[in-house]
Amino acid sequence: MKTQGKYGVTAQSTATILCEDVRNFSTRRRNMLYLMHRYLLENGYYSSAEALKNEGRLSDDFELCDNVDLDAIYLEYASFFNMKFGKYPRILKKMSAKIKVERTTGAATAATLTATVASTTAKDTSNKTNKDSSSLANWHVGVGAAASQINNSMEHQQSNQLKLHIKKLETTTTTTEQQQPSHYSGMSEIEHGAHATDDALFCSMDWQVLGELVKTTILREPINLRWSDICGNHRAIELIKEAVLTPIDYPQLFAHGLRPWRSLLLHGPPGSGKTLLAKVLYAETQSRVTFFNITASVMVSKWRGESEKILRVLFHMAARRTPAVIFFDEIEGLTSKRDRATDHESSKRFKNELLQLLDGMEHNTLGHGVFVLASTNLPWDIDEAFLRRFEKKILIQLPNALERSNLIQRLLGASNVSLNQHLLDQLVALSDQYTGDEIRLACKEISMQRVRCATRPSPAGGAVPKETQAIVEANLERAFKQVHPLGQKLLAKHEQWQQENGS
Repeated sequence: MKTQGKYGVTAQSTATILCEDVRNFSTRRRNMLYLMHRYLLENGYYSSAEALKNEGRLSDDFELCDNVDLDAIYLEYASFFNMKFGKYPRILKKMSAKIKVERTTGAATAATLTATVASTTAKDTSNKTNKDSSSLANWHVGVGAAASQINNSMEHQQSNQLKLHIKKLETTTTTTEQQQPSHYSGMSEIEHGAHATDDALFCSMDWQVLGELVKTTILREPINLRWSDICGNHRAIELIKEAVLTPIDYPQLFAHGLRPWRSLLLHGPPGSGKTLLAKVLYAETQSRVTFFNITASVMVSKWRGESEKILRVLFHMAARRTPAVIFFDEIEGLTSKRDRATDHESSKRFKNELLQLLDGMEHNTLGHGVFVLASTNLPWDIDEAFLRRFEKKILIQLPNALERSNLIQRLLGASNVSLNQHLLDQLVALSDQYTGDEIRLACKEISMQRVRCATRPSPAGGAVPKETQAIVEANLERAFKQVHPLGQKLLAKHEQWQQENGS
């Protein structure tokens, strides 16, 4: 049952009525007129208030609420704007450039007009020390005098036809604005491509703020990784190289309509190395490719419609900074199935916008220097429409015995742990069905055991006993047995999904 309010009106019905009042144009217009009428009365503009009341047909049947006035609404809007964009709004701006009047017919009248305008210009030049408002007023007075002279000339010369041309004066301010447009002051680092119409996207300050937010996702810190640091997954590495590096190294191969892979989805158990592939790609192409690392915290906004705008700005900036890579980590959080009853309207709008940007008519940038790389642990939770957008879907496999052996030797060799072939074979057997990250954790536990022995206080009057080979082997086996592999629980499900949906 609906809870009844104090005066017999339910809270839901009251909210519905107020919502209809806000959406109704005539109601909004009436409310604004009453706000202006109250403001004029409070500031002493009685004649203006009376004229507004008569022209706006305001009746005495309504009055403003006690807690609403025009000044309070102004302050509320300024506070909201500052909280959202980090700056206060600009309400007023300067007028456009000045104009001058010229006459093109009638020699005598043109000479008289030129003399009049010249005298007006001389008068304005002599008063340069005055304020801008005074100079502008004097200039308009001069133009009025010139126009009056023209009218008098027209009365005396009915046969002559007067033609006036209004031109924009070339001032220093306008020249500066032509050299450096003001609406690009906050986005000077964005390169502009062939699509000139898209450059109007950043004319508004709202879009410029979103552009600055997207620029924070561009990775710039150096990472010391190489392709050789990855054990296995050669097919995924080759596909990534074909999509990103081959078009850069051999552009002539894609000059006749052939397009490289535009999107790739990596799926597999947690810790199998999906994010590591993205890190290595960034490290290998840092100086040649713009890398966008996108997470849900950047894409999702609490403001209505802003998440879709962030997506549009992201793909726009990627198209202007080609070659570019957009990496979505844990993409199932953004691309879940759309037929769920628990989905909010904003979530559906966001997904529809992403679908349109990935493969739509307006932004057909993928395959033209923009590559989308995504990773997920739960590919079966992704909507089928998004799965169709990914041209390649690759399963990141668990390392085999040879790859595990190379990985263990590399990790333990950095800790100065000596391994014989028999002990190495035992560790490889113990690490069966381990992911690469789980092997790293086991090797890290071995290194920490050595740190504990080095920092352990020695017995009084004696040295620390040296560990025997049997103790070292027992510690190594204990470290690997402490790790409980999680990948084997999901590997069968990933393999089945790859057979049904992979490519």
